[in-house]
Amino acid sequence: MAGNDTRGRTPLSLVGQEPDLLFYTRHAQAQGGPVLVLGAANGRVPWTLAQAGLTVLGVDPSERMIHAAEEVRASESPEVSGRVRLLHADLRSLRLEERFPLVLAPQHALGLMASHEDLEAFLATVRHHLRPEGLFIYDVLNPPVEPGRPSDEEPGAALEPRRPVFSFHLRERKQPGTPSGIHRLRFKPFSWEELEGAMKACGLTPRERYGGFDGKPFDPADAHHIGVVDG
Repeated sequence: MAGNDTRGRTPLSLVGQEPDLLFYTRHAQAQGGPVLVLGAANGRVPWTLAQAGLTVLGVDPSERMIHAAEEVRASESPEVSGRVRLLHADLRSLRLEERFPLVLAPQHALGLMASHEDLEAFLATVRHHLRPEGLFIYDVLNPPVEPGRPSDEEPGAALEPRRPVFSFHLRERKQPGTPSGIHRLRFKPFSWEELEGAMKACGLTPRERYGGFDGKPFDPADAHHIGVVDG
């Protein structure tokens, strides 16, 4: 693993960043680029990594989100802009020739998978694009199970208000003449056991599990589940 120790002193260029951006930037600088971001959303993570000197490919199933991410390009320097590519594609079926030392699924991107089959397809995408000894890092919401909580038939009801960045995905509807697929996806709250079991089944090896971007050890009651996984 090249670069700085992710647990070392924070570079001045990263001071003041939001915790998740700082977390992903530190790992990306330690692992090296290029970085594949699955679930690029409005470009928040890809552009932050590019500003830190990394080459990034951001992919998102929402054309509207990709357009929003592309709008950022006009405000960036040519040097930073040249480090970012953005692609509209289904995260379950994406298959590129490129391989990456780091694949990220930030901002609850895994929660866009509506079923275990979709989750397995997403993880197959991760596995396909990782270089040997590459890392996969993700964060998901980990809401506690409560009496009366919506069942798997309506998983989005409990989660949508807490992740407005993905509201575009949830509001999109299939247009006449377009293929079916990502437009049908809804939020799905997978437990950490389900996620890690699916990862092991597709050849990924969970390494670290956190309950916060500050490195707090994971507790099932935590609001977030952050994982570092070996390819």
